[in-house]
Amino acid sequence: MHEVAAKNKYIGMLFMKIDPAYFELGRKGIHDVSAAHAKDLSKWSSQLTHIVTSGVNGKYDQVTIIEADTLEEIHHAAVDFRMGAKGKYIEIVDVVCGMKAPQRKVAGA
Repeated sequence: MHEVAAKNKYIGMLFMKIDPAYFELGRKGIHDVSAAHAKDLSKWSSQLTHIVTSGVNGKYDQVTIIEADTLEEIHHAAVDFRMGAKGKYIEIVDVVCGMKAPQRKVAGA
């Protein structure tokens, strides 16, 4: 494993588009699906950050950031996301994986 990777967490960014059928569920339907979705992903909750971008950019409706110690964890979380309650309503259209870089040292500091 690369020296930097051994000391820093990996980051996976999933860029998503929501199917219009999701909004056709209405507020109660969306709430029910979202509650089931949160339960499906509860084991990953400490590693997930959702950024809702509806109305900001026509290309993506949501970006989910996953932080993990391994790339395998990112993969498993993404698969669980796709298999969860919202999986049939959300398409992952782009993915970016990387790692947190170590703090840069300033010369002479």
